[in-house]
Amino acid sequence: MLFSNKKLILFLALMLSLILFTGCGSPAPAPAPAEEPAPAEEPAPAEAPEEEPEVTLDPAEVIAAHTSSYFESIPDNLNMIPVADVLQLMEDNPDAIVLVDMRAAEDYEAGHLPGAVHIPFPEFANQMNRLSTTRQIIVYCYSGQNSAQGVAALKLLGYNAISMQGGMNFGWAPLDLGEDTLETEASELGDARDMNLDDEQEILFDAISTYFAAGNNHIIPPQDLFDLIDSTPDAITVLDIRAEDDFDTGHIEGAVNVPFRNVGERLSEISKVRPIYVTCYSGQTAGQTHLLLRLNGYNSFTLNRGMAGWTNAEMPVVTE
Repeated sequence: MLFSNKKLILFLALMLSLILFTGCGSPAPAPAPAEEPAPAEEPAPAEAPEEEPEVTLDPAEVIAAHTSSYFESIPDNLNMIPVADVLQLMEDNPDAIVLVDMRAAEDYEAGHLPGAVHIPFPEFANQMNRLSTTRQIIVYCYSGQNSAQGVAALKLLGYNAISMQGGMNFGWAPLDLGEDTLETEASELGDARDMNLDDEQEILFDAISTYFAAGNNHIIPPQDLFDLIDSTPDAITVLDIRAEDDFDTGHIEGAVNVPFRNVGERLSEISKVRPIYVTCYSGQTAGQTHLLLRLNGYNSFTLNRGMAGWTNAEMPVVTE
């Protein structure tokens, strides 16, 4: 009986071992792996702003536009000042003006207006950056024709400039003030400075520099123009910029009349194929016009002292 109980105990122990072995030997199923979150969508890169196309200025268009503006804004004094007014300014308020002498060095050294600085024609553009931007600049030469070209260039770049009417030969000399009113000691130009030109002014300045650096003022004597008209009248254009009434009173044969103030708006009527010979009353408004024509690509010249020079040389005029 005791043996039987032992067997029963052994049997039960064996069964318990089997149960435990089965339960421990079979690993529990591994938990399902957690689902990884779907990667967040990266935002699309922002579109770079479109670069505005660089504006390329056309030099010819820029110069033509400023030429039109120049003629539209011509003051009543036609950018000229009588010598008597210059002398009055020199006496009353010399610090408000800058006098610029464009004559040759030997003539400047022989005698110039008190305080005047010297800038000869070929150096005119290169010395602009030494001139005041706050004071009135009064430019003079022999007759006013070179100074008219200088004043036109200065005004295109924003300077307050004006030409002394008649220059030293026909403005100052007739006053018969004597040599005591002149100086022989040179006056110094101001220091060079940055002109701070915008893009359009840079185009104007480049054209102006090229013109003056060539050193040719393109002023021709009456006889030379008469010979051209006599030999090849159809190969040239004579442009008379005086008022219509004065043109009708007497002009050079074959001349075309476009009054000074109207040149800008009628520029397209002037041929670029033939040389242009500009005349006025004394050469001074012609000097301004000539510079602007040259900057616009015209083969322009100006008659020495205009119609005053023509009639003094006893050249013929017509009324038709």
